[in-house]
Amino acid sequence: MGALDKLRKGPLGRLLGRPSSSEDEPGSPTLDESAPELLEAQDLEGVEGRRGLTGWVEARAHRVMSKVYESRADDVEQRARRIVSSAYQDKADDLEDRAVRAMRRAIQLESERIQSLIEHSVRVKRREVRLSLFVLVVAALVYLALYWFTNRPA
Repeated sequence: MGALDKLRKGPLGRLLGRPSSSEDEPGSPTLDESAPELLEAQDLEGVEGRRGLTGWVEARAHRVMSKVYESRADDVEQRARRIVSSAYQDKADDLEDRAVRAMRRAIQLESERIQSLIEHSVRVKRREVRLSLFVLVVAALVYLALYWFTNRPA
């Protein structure tokens, strides 16, 4: 394909109103406002070639509108992402606060349980120490009584 053929089938051919491919026939369907789905289904290059400058303007308008809609869709998508992200952050913060409160309650309850266990252990140890001291005092008194009976002056 030569350079002249490329120009005839490319933008120059479209501007002059010549078909851009051999597939275009005079009886083939054209783009009109009552059938916007044809624009989606047909190749834009073929439509531009058939209709000349009008086809090019329509195709250009279609491209511009699709870019506008794409940018609008991207904007809406970004906003939705920000909203979802914000809602996610709020929910995550709320869940984190709840988890922190639950952990604090659990730690407080566990510390109270440990404190009562330690206090009970201290009371038991005091009893054991007192009993041990009582046994030692009684043993010392018994030893003193036996010593006194065995070593008493006659």
